Amino acid sequence: MIAKIHLIALSVCIGLLAAPLVRGGEIVFENARVRAVLGEDAAWRSVTDKKSGTEYCAANQRAVFASARIAPLEVRGAGADGSVIDQQAAMAMVSKTKTHDANRAEFADGKLTIGFASCDTRVTYSVKSEADWILFTITGVNGTRPTELTLARIGIAITNHVGTRLGMAWSDSFAVGLEGANMQTRGQAVARKDFAELFATTQDEPGPKLEGAAVALVAAPTAEIDSVLQKFSAAFNLPRNEENGTPAKRLQIAKQSYWFLSFGEKDADKAIDYCSRSGIHQILLNSGSWCSMPGHYVFNMVNYPDGVESLKRTVAKLNAAGIGVGMHCFASKISKTDEYVSPVPDRRLWSDRATALASDVTASSTTIRATTDLREWPGSPIAKQTVWEGGVTKHQEVIVDDEIIFYDHIGPAGKWDSFLGCKRGAWKTRPAAHKAGTEGRHNGVDGCINGYIIDQETSLLDETTTRLAEIFNSCGFNMVYFDGGEDVDRRRFDYYVSKFQAVAMSKFTKRPIVHAGTIMTHSLWHSFARSGTVDTYLNTLNGAIAAGEKVGEWPTVRDHIETSVRYMLSVGEDRMPGELGWFGIWSKGKNTDGLQFDEMEYLMCKSLAYDAPISLETSFSQMEKHPLTPGLLEIVRAYEELRASGKVSAATREKLREPKKDFLLHDGDFIEVTPADIAGGREVRAMIGDHNGDAVIALWHFTGKEGTVKFGNEPPVNLGLSRSIVTLPKTSAQKARELLAKAIVELKP
Repeated sequence: MIAKIHLIALSVCIGLLAAPLVRGGEIVFENARVRAVLGEDAAWRSVTDKKSGTEYCAANQRAVFASARIAPLEVRGAGADGSVIDQQAAMAMVSKTKTHDANRAEFADGKLTIGFASCDTRVTYSVKSEADWILFTITGVNGTRPTELTLARIGIAITNHVGTRLGMAWSDSFAVGLEGANMQTRGQAVARKDFAELFATTQDEPGPKLEGAAVALVAAPTAEIDSVLQKFSAAFNLPRNEENGTPAKRLQIAKQSYWFLSFGEKDADKAIDYCSRSGIHQILLNSGSWCSMPGHYVFNMVNYPDGVESLKRTVAKLNAAGIGVGMHCFASKISKTDEYVSPVPDRRLWSDRATALASDVTASSTTIRATTDLREWPGSPIAKQTVWEGGVTKHQEVIVDDEIIFYDHIGPAGKWDSFLGCKRGAWKTRPAAHKAGTEGRHNGVDGCINGYIIDQETSLLDETTTRLAEIFNSCGFNMVYFDGGEDVDRRRFDYYVSKFQAVAMSKFTKRPIVHAGTIMTHSLWHSFARSGTVDTYLNTLNGAIAAGEKVGEWPTVRDHIETSVRYMLSVGEDRMPGELGWFGIWSKGKNTDGLQFDEMEYLMCKSLAYDAPISLETSFSQMEKHPLTPGLLEIVRAYEELRASGKVSAATREKLREPKKDFLLHDGDFIEVTPADIAGGREVRAMIGDHNGDAVIALWHFTGKEGTVKFGNEPPVNLGLSRSIVTLPKTSAQKARELLAKAIVELKP
């Protein structure tokens, strides 16, 4: 029989007191807040809130403490000699792993040992109870080493809110989470039918080994959980971002809307003007506008002719006008034109594929035969991967020794063992002869900036982030957006998408700042200020068109906004502020009529309804090309000021949340409106609603043409660059529709 052990944190001052008891083959982990019971079969029996006595362990769900994935022998230890591992092959081998669930648990001398079914693996944890959490740290692995490990799992009978990234289930009254105590541990949660499954995972490679991975069972009343998590991040020195002990996500800066723009020093006044007109007082400065080469971060001298001094002056000028400035950057990759690439490509760039030369090649050979099958390399007509970021040609390269070689395609058909149509000495590297057996490697490519991915297990990341931090700190940015994280090594995706941001953030001296990025991860939760960006509507539309969707199936602007709302709400389940963006301002084009007033107001209603900031990704040229821009910005400013005032009632905000319903802000009220047809077609748009027995009409021309609309006995209504709002006293909306259907529209040439 296994001893029953109580691990009790009496208080922070008194420390720990272990009180072993012999009872029924159970192991009890206990602190001031919660009592958790694990059976000798490694299945959870109970998780109880000690104050209320409420049981939170999922009933009738056998959740075992851990599970181990064990790969075949040919996978284990691959790459230990420092050779490049072909990512496609590695992922295929990982798919052959077998999962073994925990089936026995023992506790002795402060150590928990877990055994697994049908294998000899045993994982040992140190266990330490603190006032607000119970910490499990892997101290040893015996027997066959797992390639991946679910180091902790538990089923919790809370389904109100399930934070998939935070790894927590919470209700209005209580919260339970499995929180990683270091970056090699990834906490997650999944909503099941009647419970939430919380689990934490780690792996043996690449990167840190299993030993040292740590996770904490955190449980507290929901009103206290944010404070507990803040103390947790400080206790384990997790990436965090605070002001006087308050995380940035809980500060007002997380609620600020922002522009996402590209401009240079000479356009600073124009940027200030757009901020004034929109009521938005934060700008995220696009990477390409200030930086021409990520890596050494060489400045765009066209926009910032004095380099960092130009950028410092620009940020200072915007700050003096009450506008914060954020740095948009690519911190996990290197431009192909950077000194890290030519004339000698740095060996600290991450390679995702590898082969070897089958024979000697000269410095002018245009066909290079390999020893391995190349059918899954970019450029192969039979590769399973059919979409390559930025186009496949950016990925059609092989690096041999210090030479980068472009190739036209993979062949010959049936053999697929040769790089054909080779162009030598790409990216200013030097053509050279190469011996048979020499490794040919393929660097991971980001097609967006046309660059290579940094191998984060090398010193290169430290070098590049040091340079990035010098710029960030000297210029006084108060926001950062780390873009392009989706391109990191997918064999340990969450770890590497977290690591490059954490390393950079550790070198940024200003706190608090608005930290955001492509992907919010468990490890970055304490540092992020907000999350929830989606691509612009035009990019979404173009993607739908490229996928072959029919016109009637294209997403509408409102569909796009609702997608953004859903994403914003999903990060809210993680107790993270969300945003509604990136949203664009665009003019009439081949496939759209341009952004319209009712569409912008739909976005702003959702922003107000959820007290969520918006972000506008556009350009000065796009806005100047769109005649409705002045009126659109009037709408944005009105809603931004109203949201900042905090004077909108909860009932009104709830009304504005309803999907597919439009509202018009008029004289301080929100009037539900619907589109109306006007004689003469769709050039003149109208939205009509009832307001206290009166009909209220919003009128405009879809491209901002000047003119008039005459209906009924009303005076002509002028059209221009803003909407015209007309009230028809004691007139129903239906009657107004009938009048508009017979309206006379006269437009100036």
